[in-house]
Amino acid sequence: MTTATPAPRARLTRHLLERELAAEIRDRAVVSAEVLDHRAAGDLDNNDAYHRALARLETLDRHLAQLYAALSTADAEPAADGTVQVGSVVTVVFDDDPTDVTTFLVGPPEQYALLGMDVCSPDSPLGRAVLGADVGDVRTYRLPNGQESTVAVKDHRIELL
Repeated sequence: MTTATPAPRARLTRHLLERELAAEIRDRAVVSAEVLDHRAAGDLDNNDAYHRALARLETLDRHLAQLYAALSTADAEPAADGTVQVGSVVTVVFDDDPTDVTTFLVGPPEQYALLGMDVCSPDSPLGRAVLGADVGDVRTYRLPNGQESTVAVKDHRIELL
C-alpha cells in the first residue's frame, strides 16, 4: 500500500491563492475591456453599464491587492529563534493594563478583509516594536502623538491562511 505524504498547509494555501489570483487577473482584463467599450458609448452621466463595470473593476482591484498581500505571508514558517515575524498572530497587553489586551496579525493591512481580524503593518510603530519579540518580552515604542507606550507579548503563532 502506498501512502501519499500530505502537502504542508502553507503550500496548499499558496496554490489556492495563486489560482484565485490568476482567475481574478483574467476577470480584470475582461472587465477593463468592458469599461473601455462602455466609455466609448459616450454620455457617461447616463451610462449605467459603464458605472457598473467601473464599480466591478474597483472591487476586483481591491481583491487583487488583498490576494497579493495574502501571498506575501502564505509561506510563513515559525522563525528559527521562535520570535514574532511577519505572518505571526500576536496577543499583546498595552501599558501593563490587563484589560487592554488585543490580538492581531503582523502583515500587510490588505489582509484584514481576507482574515476578518485586526492587522498591524510591520512598518507601523507597534509592528516594529513586536517584530523579533518573544512571549514575555516588553517593548517600548513611540505613538504618533509623540508619547511612549509599552507592549508586552503574551502569545504569538504563525497563522496559515
